[in-house]
Amino acid sequence: MRSFSLILLFFTACKAPTTDDPGRESDPGTVTLHRLNRVELDNTWADLTGTSLRPARDFPPDDSGYGFDNIADVLSWSPLHLEMLEAATDQILANDLLSGVIPAQTYWAEAEDGEGIDATAGGACCGGWMVWSNGSLGYTLDLPADGTYRVSVRAWGTQAGPDLVNMGLGVDGVTAQSFTVSPDDADLAEVYTVDVDATSGEHRFFASFTNDFTDGTTGADRNLVVDWIEVTGPIDASAGEPPNHGFLFSCDEAQQGEATCVSSIARTFGGKAWRRPVTDEEVQRLVSLYEQSRDSGGDYEEGVGLMAKAILLSPHFLYRVEIDAEPTVALAHDLSSWELATRLSYFLWSSMPDEELFAVAEDGSLLEDEVLEAQVRRMLADDKAQALVDNLAGQWLHVRAVENAFPDVAVFPDWDEALRDSMTEEMRRMAASVLLEDRSMLELLVAEETEIDARLAEHYGLPAPTEVWESVSLEDTERTGWLTTGGLLTATSYPGRTSPVQRGKWVLSNLMCETPAPPPDNVDLLEAEDAMEGESLTEQLARHREDPLCASCHQSMDPIGLGLENFDGIGMWRNTDEIGVTIDASGELPGGFTFHTPRELAQYLAEDPKFARCVATKTFTYALGRAPTVEDWPYLEGIETQFAGGEHRFADLAVGIALSGPFRMRRGTPEVTP
Repeated sequence: MRSFSLILLFFTACKAPTTDDPGRESDPGTVTLHRLNRVELDNTWADLTGTSLRPARDFPPDDSGYGFDNIADVLSWSPLHLEMLEAATDQILANDLLSGVIPAQTYWAEAEDGEGIDATAGGACCGGWMVWSNGSLGYTLDLPADGTYRVSVRAWGTQAGPDLVNMGLGVDGVTAQSFTVSPDDADLAEVYTVDVDATSGEHRFFASFTNDFTDGTTGADRNLVVDWIEVTGPIDASAGEPPNHGFLFSCDEAQQGEATCVSSIARTFGGKAWRRPVTDEEVQRLVSLYEQSRDSGGDYEEGVGLMAKAILLSPHFLYRVEIDAEPTVALAHDLSSWELATRLSYFLWSSMPDEELFAVAEDGSLLEDEVLEAQVRRMLADDKAQALVDNLAGQWLHVRAVENAFPDVAVFPDWDEALRDSMTEEMRRMAASVLLEDRSMLELLVAEETEIDARLAEHYGLPAPTEVWESVSLEDTERTGWLTTGGLLTATSYPGRTSPVQRGKWVLSNLMCETPAPPPDNVDLLEAEDAMEGESLTEQLARHREDPLCASCHQSMDPIGLGLENFDGIGMWRNTDEIGVTIDASGELPGGFTFHTPRELAQYLAEDPKFARCVATKTFTYALGRAPTVEDWPYLEGIETQFAGGEHRFADLAVGIALSGPFRMRRGTPEVTP
């Protein structure tokens, strides 16, 4: 690639297009320039270039607001982001779009705490990771291309018995070579290397320990210790046309001429990347970058590559840019059809529009109610709508939080990573069933079935499924719907015990949209893992509520959380608590409703109008990337009415939001006179 300064020159000189929109008497709110978050960037790169790479996963975490990481006001950008964006752009261009040799890259991680590191056995020790029983230490990477990769580890062992430590190196569970590890001290550690073949995409490179031994008489123990893992490659990539070459090179320069093709590529690739038509002036500026590359000795592909790099580093790619012809006029007016298509695709797919959505944006028909509704329903039926499960449900319904739960295995010996994975998958399947399968959203709380695998069947005390994942009835069990999923119950517990306060607060905040106030500074919090001391949690919380400063919030939270106390810190059913006291899950909520079981509690919450209103509010917030304002409430009331009239189906909710004024319109902000 030629000088990055050429692209910066393009940015500073580029002018945005303008639009002429009619006004309406309403207040849909103002628009904040909306950066694509990490998930949206990876999805957009994939749809635009066909890449299987996910480089944005390694970007700094996105800031969150109002429970979501797609809120425009909090999505910041830093010099580090820019450096990583340029590196990711170069990687995608080299791997997926441009012919030529793919440069080898080196990935390196500390064994005890590196990004992408996992282990099936052992723990951090001695300046590395000690694998103290037969198992493996893995390093998972998203590889840029097919080829040969060199795997290196620095390792030593604690020796015992007649044999030295045996270590295998390989990828995806297949050992490529075994080594005898003779050093017995970190200062004497050696580097062991093997070459393996791998395709582009995600792979787990590993170092395995295969001959665990403990001397029962002396206590001497044989273990493998790994200092670091390094992967370099592809080390044998050859020149050639990559599989996604046509995503960029959509024109045959030999047939149509170089100048014609360069302009065509600038217009077509740029229009898809920027999610709107590229103006003649912008095309000329892009072509000028191509010409400067050619004048500097670059060939046709290199010049087009520089032009493509400018497109992918432009703010018009990185941000969802909405240009207002009259930004200081407070009168509301419609978005352009292109801007509406972009809002819709990032709401439902967390990615750019597809060809059909682009087509109805181009002919303007997307601005018609019937066409817009039809597109919403079509998009929800597409596989890409799984993004709603990953990102809307993943955050609002706490699916992602299961990854950050770390139960104490001394207290909960049944806990392991396989159980975490099964819990997460159950939540994803349940969320998909209510978001994407035309079922009532009320079933989220009162569903009489769920999908389980063998690990969850054992955990829940249900018969083992006959298939890997199987739908089972919950009618004769204590479980029903989301509140009794093992994943949610684990994510809302402490490592060593349940937390009725956390569980109750989560329900109020996420399902009723009633976030309790934070506790006063001078109030002791009931948080300690060892807070029992012979007293049940029910008794402790009752005493806690005697403080008038605590009573108002805890009267709402505690009954809900205590109503779920029959489920322990990893979601297993129990009849007695940690100190042997019989659990009484009955309770009374503000307003006088009494319940006796988790099922009765869930049924009451599902029938409470605040639940449906909260579902609409959370989805509205996610869809627009901002919190509702006072001006939004009339729109939200209409959306909620349509949602309820459609028997609380998510598709009707999505249509209501897409047809609403805040989603389809914007207004300017009048200038303030000093």
